[in-house]
Formats: sequence, C-alpha cells, structure tokens
Amino acid sequence: MIGALLQATGLGQLTGGHLLMIGVGLLLIYLAIKKGFEPLLLLPIGFGAVLGNLPATGMMDEGSLLN
Repeated sequence: MIGALLQATGLGQLTGGHLLMIGVGLLLIYLAIKKGFEPLLLLPIGFGAVLGNLPATGMMDEGSLLN
C-alpha cells in the first residue's frame, strides 16, 4: 500500500541527486528572500533548480517546459 503510494506520487523515483539539488535550490531561495543577496538572480535560479528536480513531473523531458 505504501509502495503504491510512493510510486503514484513520484517519491519512489526520488534520488540523492534530486534531494541535493532541491536543497541547493531552497538554499538559493532562502538567500534571495531572507538575506537579500542578489534576489533578482538567485530567486529564479533557485526556483528552476527546485522545479527541474521534482521527480516524475516531466519538466526536463524533450519538448517540455524547462527543456
């Protein structure tokens, strides 16, 4: 039951690389919003890093939004 839920939501395809890059993206978003370090640069980069590393969304597939 839990395994089916993980596969249906895409969490079963989450790898360590995804987690690392989502963490980096969240760090960039934090630095842009809370600390004010180049927000016009870091905010879109962080958002793209988080969005591009979500598993099973197809964001990086051929002909998709981020490709």
